[in-house]
Amino acid sequence: MTAVLSAKPFDPAELFAGEGRSLLAQSDAVKGREQRDGWGAAFYSAGKLELLKSPAPVFAEKERFTRYVSGPRRGLSLAHIRQASNPLGLSSKELLGAANTQPFQGNGFVFAHNGTLEIPAEIKTTLGRYEKFVKGVNDSEVLFWQIMKMLDAYGDPALALEMAIEETKTVWLSCKGRYPAKKYPYRGLNVFLSDGKALWVLCHYSADPKKEALLTPGWEFGRIAWRKEAGRAVFSSEPADGGAWKKMSDLDIAEARLNGTGVDIKIRTIKRYSK
Repeated sequence: MTAVLSAKPFDPAELFAGEGRSLLAQSDAVKGREQRDGWGAAFYSAGKLELLKSPAPVFAEKERFTRYVSGPRRGLSLAHIRQASNPLGLSSKELLGAANTQPFQGNGFVFAHNGTLEIPAEIKTTLGRYEKFVKGVNDSEVLFWQIMKMLDAYGDPALALEMAIEETKTVWLSCKGRYPAKKYPYRGLNVFLSDGKALWVLCHYSADPKKEALLTPGWEFGRIAWRKEAGRAVFSSEPADGGAWKKMSDLDIAEARLNGTGVDIKIRTIKRYSK
């Protein structure tokens, strides 16, 4: 997934669909790691959200994807390509489809997630009035509405992300005995969350020295890349071109906010979970 928050018109096509290290290039770059389970792109500007999703492999719809993500945009641009996780052990027919394709949107926010919430059924039971908004059967949508519940309670998106982790760990203590094959309540909680005026990014991944990024040798799988440019900020699940990128650390939360002529960025680490 890749997101751009820009104070002035910017065409994200090269990052999303270019020939180098873009999302489209990543989608089928490594045999056995194809991102074949759907794609979506969202543009959020002047309070209006434009969102297109497809359950087809993005590499099978290159022209449609490229056409949709091309053109200058101001505000938020976000694209996600999917390699479906399956913590509930569902069939492919159940797991795929438009309802399970990211990004998700609701309550004025758009959301994308990389990773696996291993206990979506248990977290879904904690959603209260938000449970009715879950339309699919995937873990990421449950995570989205869990964050929306926390945002309703705490009022701050960064704190909502942190409290979603807290609640997930607490729920895990009560149910882990039912899952002897699972060691943790999640494998990766990399999240992009935006209301169009700001972008919140949670980098929370499990380091695996045997697994690298798809198209950037030496870049850790799961470590979010970012950079600040003139008038914009870019965040990506791995470098989306050959330019200079900085690395987020595990348990970092970044907040990028439009300030009229540019973007302000703040990054802090959730200390309570730091090793």
